[in-house]
Amino acid sequence: MRTIKIISLLIISLVLSTVIYGQGRHGGNHGNGNHGNGNHGNGNGRVKGSPFRPNKIYVYHPSWHKNHSYNRRWVFFPKYNIYWDNWRNHYMFYNGTVWLSQSTPPPVIVNVNLVDEKHYELKENDDDNDEINSANTNHKSEYKPD
Repeated sequence: MRTIKIISLLIISLVLSTVIYGQGRHGGNHGNGNHGNGNHGNGNGRVKGSPFRPNKIYVYHPSWHKNHSYNRRWVFFPKYNIYWDNWRNHYMFYNGTVWLSQSTPPPVIVNVNLVDEKHYELKENDDDNDEINSANTNHKSEYKPD
């Protein structure tokens, strides 16, 4: 009976020490690269980032331009007011009433060769912005279709 009590106490202390140690590491961030991204903390010292952020740094070769390298998440096509999301392999566009995100090209660019279209890789501070459309007015004035 005494052996069972000792084993139980050892297991409980092991579990508690693991939980306490795990909570103190990296502030819950687990080294996913979200630190220093310009987002505001959520009040407990953690930086809020996109859940879509990859754990490693990648060079992207999107399906519409496999021979070109991109380092940032968002690519903007001002002529069509469309964004390409390299992290999710999705297009984001305004359909006249709401912003949509989908993996297939929007109807307006189905027969367009995007390689030939003027496009801009957005800045690093936009990477964690999952709702890039919130900055669309600024992007339309900053990036011209020329």
